[in-house]
Amino acid sequence: MKYYPAIFVLEPFHKEFLISLLIGKFLYLLQLILKHNKLQMEFTEEQILLRALSRGDEKAFEVLFMRYFPRVKRFISGLLQDDITAEDFAQDILLKLWQKREEMAKIENLNAYLYRTSRNAVYQHLRHILLVNEYGEKQQENLSRQQNEGAGNIEENMFAEELLLLIQHTVEQMPAQRKRIYEMSRKEGKNNDEIAQLLAINKRTVENHLTQALADIRKMLKHFYLF
Repeated sequence: MKYYPAIFVLEPFHKEFLISLLIGKFLYLLQLILKHNKLQMEFTEEQILLRALSRGDEKAFEVLFMRYFPRVKRFISGLLQDDITAEDFAQDILLKLWQKREEMAKIENLNAYLYRTSRNAVYQHLRHILLVNEYGEKQQENLSRQQNEGAGNIEENMFAEELLLLIQHTVEQMPAQRKRIYEMSRKEGKNNDEIAQLLAINKRTVENHLTQALADIRKMLKHFYLF
């Protein structure tokens, strides 16, 4: 008795369905393989460019600059809400790739490297601006206390400080009334009824301003975590 694979004893309709299913699975696997190979090629290309840059290849620098400048600028602009400052920072950050070109061959992930560098630049910028404003002395005391209490985890303290500075900067950028309502709620601990009474406005207006203030902060935080 001859043995026939199951596919040959199926009804025509079922056979066509199974063949279609197998073809679909094959195409899916082929897509995954091609995608994997593409990622490998991109990774290799970046490493080749970094090695060329480390040897002083200006063309490699131009390619990397054009590739990453829009991304770095968009990231910084999302945090600072300032396109002009973001453009200046992005140029400075990418120019440092050329200035430190001899070290570039050691970088395994340029995207992560630029993310850290951009975050540090924003952090230093905000620290310079915000710690000398009306919150300055009080905020410096708060940050110092936090760092002393958690001296064992420097990285967490730095992360918390960055977020605090970014939130303060976002609040500073808000329209005057929204900023005032947010500060009365979060810093002074007043409830919505008290704020409405003190400012002689409707409670609903207070709620709307607080909702928008939190939306502004969430928008900034989205850029902080994405690059």
